[in-house]
Amino acid sequence: MNKIKTSKILIPVDFSKTSLNAVKYAAFMAQYTKGELVLVHVQNKNDLLDIIMPAVKLKDISVITDFLAEKLEKIAADIKKRYGIKVSTFISTGHITSEIVAMAEETKSTLIVMGTHGKDSDNGFFLGSNAYRVLTKADIPVMTVQTAAEKLGFQNILLPIDSSHHSRQKVDSAIHMANVFASHLHVIGVLHSGEKGEENYKYKMETIMEQIKKLAAKKNVTCTSDIQFADNRSKKTLAYAKKVKADLIIAMTDQDAEFSSIVLGNYIHQLTNHSKIPVLSIPPEVNPQLISGAIGGLEY
Repeated sequence: MNKIKTSKILIPVDFSKTSLNAVKYAAFMAQYTKGELVLVHVQNKNDLLDIIMPAVKLKDISVITDFLAEKLEKIAADIKKRYGIKVSTFISTGHITSEIVAMAEETKSTLIVMGTHGKDSDNGFFLGSNAYRVLTKADIPVMTVQTAAEKLGFQNILLPIDSSHHSRQKVDSAIHMANVFASHLHVIGVLHSGEKGEENYKYKMETIMEQIKKLAAKKNVTCTSDIQFADNRSKKTLAYAKKVKADLIIAMTDQDAEFSSIVLGNYIHQLTNHSKIPVLSIPPEVNPQLISGAIGGLEY
């Protein structure tokens, strides 16, 4: 399992409040781990022509690009001065999701941190769509940020575990994050209740929880666990996050997710839309060893 790396963090910036909140989180992480930032502004060319051009009567789109580049450079300069870290900037034109993923690959970024409400629709049904598209298409972890933190840092990390095989893949990453940021790791086993409940899985989940705590102890990470039953896993996760005062949730994305299904029934989609604290989404790894049953150091 590859551990979370913060050596080069890419942040999409549309100059909205949420994207600037993401910048602060990323800057803190980069400073703490001696990493660097990559600020990227992606502008849809049609938006420029339809919205900005008629207003200012500009024929040369490069004038607008220069203006945006200057604005992005100012943010970069402020970050360099405040956090003492390396910051690079890029202006790109095209499809927002595709450009962000492409820029992450081009710059060899190891993590994407982005706001969930930036350029997305005001309609709650679509809220967070750009962020959701990115985290389902990127092959590196994506942290989504919605609001500003009262205090930057990760004192309490919440790791939700369910009965799926790939769910346990994020264990090593969560322990690594908790170790790096000196966090307390809260592990919650969320099992489905109701007519098709997973009551019979509780004993197995208890065994997994004990194994996670042993792995955490080897890294000197304090870890507590709990098992909860719920009809809605995302609501239970968010309620538990509030209970333990978590300031980061670590979840697993589904690389096979299709955004054509825009219903908010998807677990990770609900988390990124409704969580007031950052959600770190990790893409699952697929290899024979993981499929055979040994996941994140857990044998079950």
